[in-house]
Amino acid sequence: MNRSVLIVGFVLFVAMMGSNIPAPLYELYRVHFASTTFVMTAVFAVYPIALVVMLIVFARLPDRIGRRPVLALGIAAAALGSIAFVVAQSIALLYAGRVLAAVAIGAVGAAGPPALVELDNKHDRRRAALVATFAFSLACGVAPFLSGVLAVVSAYPLIAPYVVQLVLCALAFASLALVPETRLPRPHEDAPVPQLVPSARRAFLAAALTSGIVWWLASLFISILPAFVATLLGVRSPALQGALALIVFAVSPLAQVVGRRTSDRFAARAGLIGTVLALAAILGAVPAHSLALFALGSFVAGVAHGLGFLGAQSTINHIAPPAARARLSARFYAITYLCIGVTVLGVGALTARIGLYPALTAVAAVVAVAALALAVVIPATGRAEA
Repeated sequence: MNRSVLIVGFVLFVAMMGSNIPAPLYELYRVHFASTTFVMTAVFAVYPIALVVMLIVFARLPDRIGRRPVLALGIAAAALGSIAFVVAQSIALLYAGRVLAAVAIGAVGAAGPPALVELDNKHDRRRAALVATFAFSLACGVAPFLSGVLAVVSAYPLIAPYVVQLVLCALAFASLALVPETRLPRPHEDAPVPQLVPSARRAFLAAALTSGIVWWLASLFISILPAFVATLLGVRSPALQGALALIVFAVSPLAQVVGRRTSDRFAARAGLIGTVLALAAILGAVPAHSLALFALGSFVAGVAHGLGFLGAQSTINHIAPPAARARLSARFYAITYLCIGVTVLGVGALTARIGLYPALTAVAAVVAVAALALAVVIPATGRAEA
């Protein structure tokens, strides 16, 4: 693995760090601004909804101006998002910070995965998928754990994590100078890009939905489940809440490494079935009054997320024609985050009417049925038309 691949992986890691640092801090923000749980859920959910828009905006940009400028734009947006949280004197600035985080992930999500394929010495699409999924997953675990610990030990819990993030952003931005541009010049910029054959379209849709389901499961640990374990299991420490999220996102990259030689279809199916098992353990922890069962569900969720996301990302890398890599990558992440945003908002809206546990149970039941159905019909990887 060469230096440029590692740098782009680091850029993906830093951008995703910024979007997940607030996770265990939402309760502190709720108290600080005398707000409600639903408003804090909306602050979280504005990110995936805005991200869908950003991914549409950035879909063609890396193919037009290059991978490196778009990656740099993403890191700059991540830094601005952290600054918005540092200076926030109202909830409006929290929304602004989340939108900037969406800009950051929209940019690196469109430009990063294609760049990883093109920078790899052997253009190994599975290894490129592993780097992308590893970077994103690890960041989702490190960020809430870091901010949760700093919330306990620091005198400035709503500032210290973002200072760390800003230092990482500066390092990532500077390191991009060492990465060569990989955009393929096209003789006619307005020429239509290659399209996918029907089998590849089915594979794309299945991969995007698989990613949406396993990422929704993982997103629970940085959105709704901190309140879940606080109110229903009595775990109110931000550090411990961050540690429970760390289980998921520490296990996820390990599962990706262990499962790197499995087929894309097997990995995706394992992720979908694991999602159902994880949800059963998480929801079962409440009537059982068992934090250990919740921790087991966290572990299974990590395995499910790691394998499911790896299988999905690898599928996209395999079916994407070179001239359309950025466009397909952006669409893939747009569908993923649309799934996250709709379901998280659904839980938030239902919570106001029927309570947190029934709301999460209802939405989880729908997701579980969808996951099992998708696991049955998921196709083999298709190919793109030349």
